Amino acid sequence: MSMLLTEFSKEESIYISIFDLTNLKLHIMKKQLLFTLAFLGGITFASAQTEISFDAAGDDLQSFTVGQQNSDDLDEGILTVSGTGVAVTNNNFMGIRSDTPTDDGATGTWIFTVSTTSATPINATLNLDMAKRPGCSVSGTVAVSGYTSTSYSFGSDGTDVSAVVDAPIEFGSIISLVSGTPLTVTITLDEMLNVDNTATSIFRLENVILERDGALSVEEISANNIVASVSPNPVTNSFQINSNKSVERVELYNITGRLVKTFGEEAHYDISDLATGIYIANIKTQLGSKTIKVVKE
Repeated sequence: MSMLLTEFSKEESIYISIFDLTNLKLHIMKKQLLFTLAFLGGITFASAQTEISFDAAGDDLQSFTVGQQNSDDLDEGILTVSGTGVAVTNNNFMGIRSDTPTDDGATGTWIFTVSTTSATPINATLNLDMAKRPGCSVSGTVAVSGYTSTSYSFGSDGTDVSAVVDAPIEFGSIISLVSGTPLTVTITLDEMLNVDNTATSIFRLENVILERDGALSVEEISANNIVASVSPNPVTNSFQINSNKSVERVELYNITGRLVKTFGEEAHYDISDLATGIYIANIKTQLGSKTIKVVKE
C-alpha cells in the first residue's frame, strides 16, 4: 500500500509538473503577444499627403511644398503617370518625364485637394509653381471642382539639357474656400513633345501657392475671370483678340509647341506669313493667361 501511494505520488508529481510547464509556456506566449500588439500600436504608418489647408489666421500668401521630405505638404500620392510617362520624384518636386529622349507619349496627372478650417469663405488665387526642360513643349489643363478649367501651353525655348525653366500657371478663376467643402485640383499633362531636347523631356510641380484676395462680391469674382476670344477664326491674314482684360503679350505656338511669333497689344495680329495649320495663342493679361486654338487657312 505504501509503495502504491509512493508510485501514485510520483505520477501525480510528474502530471503537476507538466501542467505547470504548460501554463508557464502559455503565460510567456501571452506576454509576447501583448508586447507585439503594444509595439505595433506604437507604430505610425506613413500615408500619402494629398491635401493642403489654407490657414485662415495665417499670411495672405501661403506656399505649400511638393516632394518626398517629411516636411513637404504634398508628396508622391498626388502623381499618376500614364502613356509612356515615368514618375520622377525627389525632395523638391513631383514630375513626369519621357521614357526616352525621342519619346512624345508621356502624359499624367497631379491630383490633390485644398481646404480650410475657416467658417467664413476665403477667396484666393491659385498659382502652380511648375518647371520643364527647355527643349520640350507641354500643354494641358488645370481643373478645380466647380470652376471652369484653365488651359496652359509652354513651347520649346532652348537646348540646355541640364537646366529647367519656370513654367508658372495661374488658375483662371478666383476660388472660394470654406470649412467642410474641400476643392479638388487636377493638373493634367495632355502632351509633352521633345522639340529640341537631346535628353528626356521633363515637366514637374514644385510648389502650390494660394494668395488671399479678400472678401470679393459675386460681381467682382466674375469680373476677375479672364474672357477672351479670337476673331475671325479660322484666320486668313490677321485676327483680333476680344478680351475683358488688357492684353499685355501674345505668344503664338505651332502644333509642335515651337514659339513662332510674339506680339504686344495690337489692334490686329498679322499671321499672313505663316503656313496654314493649327496654332496655339497664349494670351497674357495682368490677371493670368488664356490659351486659344487658332486655325490659319
